[in-house]
Amino acid sequence: MIYPQINTDRYTLKDGRQKIKLRLTPVLFMGLVFCFLNNQVKAQDIKLPSVTRVTMNNGIRLVLMEYHRAPLLNVIAQFGGGSANDPGDKKGLAGIVADLLRKGTKTRNANQIAEEIEFLGGDLSAGAGKDSMVVSLDVLAKDADAGLDLMADCIQNSVFPEAELNRTRDLDIANLQSLGENPAGIAAIVANGNVYGDSYYGLSPTVTSVKKIAPDDIVSFAHSRINQNNCTIIAVGDFKTSEMQAKLSSKFGSWSVKVPGGYVNKNAPTPQKPGITLVDKPDATQTQVRWGRLAIPENDPNRPAADVANTILGGGFTSRLTDEIRVNRSLTYGIGSNFAGLQSAGTFGVSTFTKIETTRELIDAVREVLTKTATKGFTQGELDKVKGFMAGMFAQGLQTPGAIAGQLSQIELYGLPQDYFATYLTKIRAVTLSDVNKIAKTYFDPANLTLTLVAPASKVKEKLTGLGEIKIVPVGDVGK
Repeated sequence: MIYPQINTDRYTLKDGRQKIKLRLTPVLFMGLVFCFLNNQVKAQDIKLPSVTRVTMNNGIRLVLMEYHRAPLLNVIAQFGGGSANDPGDKKGLAGIVADLLRKGTKTRNANQIAEEIEFLGGDLSAGAGKDSMVVSLDVLAKDADAGLDLMADCIQNSVFPEAELNRTRDLDIANLQSLGENPAGIAAIVANGNVYGDSYYGLSPTVTSVKKIAPDDIVSFAHSRINQNNCTIIAVGDFKTSEMQAKLSSKFGSWSVKVPGGYVNKNAPTPQKPGITLVDKPDATQTQVRWGRLAIPENDPNRPAADVANTILGGGFTSRLTDEIRVNRSLTYGIGSNFAGLQSAGTFGVSTFTKIETTRELIDAVREVLTKTATKGFTQGELDKVKGFMAGMFAQGLQTPGAIAGQLSQIELYGLPQDYFATYLTKIRAVTLSDVNKIAKTYFDPANLTLTLVAPASKVKEKLTGLGEIKIVPVGDVGK
């Protein structure tokens, strides 16, 4: 599953990096303590309350779950369509719109909004992913009315002050101009583009595209996405369903805006030809390395098998990649792999870094692990061990209202089965050795993966001899 960033100052940066500024509010502190005290829950003990789904008269869909184990409330308002719907020449638009939702309404300015949520000891955040935009509220259950009033005001009455737009746009431009200081961020952006190409998932914001974003663009995009016809509200917490439904109806039931036609990027992802891209960063002291390819969307029926196969390969501390590359060969301090699913496509990738001197050794070692796994598959012992590990992690990931709300938001966004919580472990346990070996054969062959590196070209290029044609990109061109 893909978790939205909750309790952060931004969902994602427009350049694709995750910007996590976690604030230890009283609500978050209580949630962390509760999670810590319950971290011994076993997978078979998962018994979540039922979910109630209701559609209000104006079209807003409600997804409600009572959760009385802590006096907390988490509410996520989710709107379909995120950065994938940015016009090609104005990438970064969705993220700026999300930022501005908390920067001024008809009756509150940015400081008042910040002061009110701080007074409640809660958190109100907003952001944009590739497939959605979200506004998230975390408060104590007793403060539900005040929190929902603030959240509803930001969603329905934002005025997108031009001064705040200028400030946010300037900040984003500054972030993009300083990309050269973040080799991992550069690698993520370039690798994403290498896998998704010029599709709606592959293009990233640039200084040029952000500079083009004007006030009219903000209003038009906001109305096309943030409206009653495109809204799902997920609420999990210490409440009675009938009372929460009434509260949400009171705050959102009369919301009705004229919905303009929004920009639709029809350039769907297609498989890209494998190749090597070397981003030349002369002052880099390490080599960032990324492999990737197009894979399955989040709702693909093979997702459970893919998750299991990936966990064995590179998704845990005892994975094959960690054992061989980090433990046995000491070529890196960190390496991992993942399947990242979206609505219409997804990726498989491997991410790591190493000393410049050991760049080729690391590449060859990772290719060796991938090739062996793709051709010979896994063992029954590995499969059995990982199933137990995944079951435990799934249980621990459902210990707070915020975590459950995050999962529910993904279920709604990606059209996953409504009985996901009840059937996930059953599907994981049903994965066979044949299933994971089929995934490995289909997706893990390094010959079918793009390779992206960020390093000094003068020191690394010669180490790549024999791997294929190399495209060198000056670091200053990324995000330009």
